[in-house]
Amino acid sequence: MVCSLAEDRAEALDAARLLVTQYLGQQPHIMAASGVPDSLLEQVNAVLTWPATMEQVEAASELVPDEIVQMLCAAGTAEECRAKVDEYVANGATCPILYPLGPDVRAMIDAFSPA
Repeated sequence: MVCSLAEDRAEALDAARLLVTQYLGQQPHIMAASGVPDSLLEQVNAVLTWPATMEQVEAASELVPDEIVQMLCAAGTAEECRAKVDEYVANGATCPILYPLGPDVRAMIDAFSPA
């Protein structure tokens, strides 16, 4: 699972938002199955072409609310990221593998290291 962790919640969410936006544009069937509203998928796809340019991804990312970013990945503060991973475990994940995306990979490793 994508994990974008930072002390500044907005920084962590923004670090994940571009990747989430690409997922929305490139894998709309998976995103729809994940609970993303069709209206958002339509808005994103109105901005992105294939292959999408970085400018298009950045423009489309402005349409993606924080709630969607957090729904699709572990993004935010250390506490929020741990809670999201715990949610996956509670729903049956037995070995969550984190894809570090945030601005500080060491902070993510520390946040999930046993005390």
